[in-house]
Amino acid sequence: MRTLPDSTPVCKLSIPGTHDSGACYGGLSLQTQGTDIPAQLRQGIRAFDIRLQEKDGKLGVYHSTAFQRLYWETDVLPAFLRFLQKYPSEMLVVSLKREGGRAEAYASLLSASLTDPVYRTYWVDSFRPGLTLGDCRGKILFLHRDKALERYPGAACTGWADDATCTLVLCDKDGQEGTALLQDEYQYASEHEADQKIAVCIRNLDAVAAEPDVSRRWGISFASATGLPSGTPQAFADQVNAALAVHLKEGGGARRGIVFIDFVGQADGARLVSLLINGNLQ
Repeated sequence: MRTLPDSTPVCKLSIPGTHDSGACYGGLSLQTQGTDIPAQLRQGIRAFDIRLQEKDGKLGVYHSTAFQRLYWETDVLPAFLRFLQKYPSEMLVVSLKREGGRAEAYASLLSASLTDPVYRTYWVDSFRPGLTLGDCRGKILFLHRDKALERYPGAACTGWADDATCTLVLCDKDGQEGTALLQDEYQYASEHEADQKIAVCIRNLDAVAAEPDVSRRWGISFASATGLPSGTPQAFADQVNAALAVHLKEGGGARRGIVFIDFVGQADGARLVSLLINGNLQ
């Protein structure tokens, strides 16, 4: 991001991300990544999908019921902050979701880290649709899928429909709102329906790219899917990542929004990430 103008609207970027960023464990049905978060950062991943649940008095990273041997307070957040300290020209988008456990515990523990004055300079405190890269360099923009505190940094996500494509409302704590074209269709009968997932991905990616220059609508697309018991995240990634890479190679990777991907360390996932990054230079 260092070479991009400060005036660039964040919503006009292509930002590669990881779905269930910490999910390196859990077996075939739950593993979605083969590389850890520091490696993802080095690869160029700038958006992260972090799922949390209370464990041992801290927030553990989970995918469904599978603990990922990571904690928000001691592993994930420190990795993000070390990266931003080393590369202050970059920004990160971090989606936070309660994966289970008590809502009160999630809110209390997350509030403790997000209100810590030592960390607050690293947050994008207020959301607005026209946020620029200059507003966000060296900082984390949080997208909250669950309520944790009243004066939250970043944006609260309202209307995030399950297993759907929809218009998402992004709301600042002071009431300023924006919208995002969201595609998060993930449940299929088996990997033999991967072509359906590819189609909805392409449709949303193209819709985001087609937004007028003056539009400040955001885009969020998930390339991830599952079709249990016979269709694993890996089985879908094998088909979806390759197809999306071909589509972006032909149509360009510019202005595709935030794209959450499974298995970014594998060849097709890495190619898709590179095409999104290079799209910002077009």
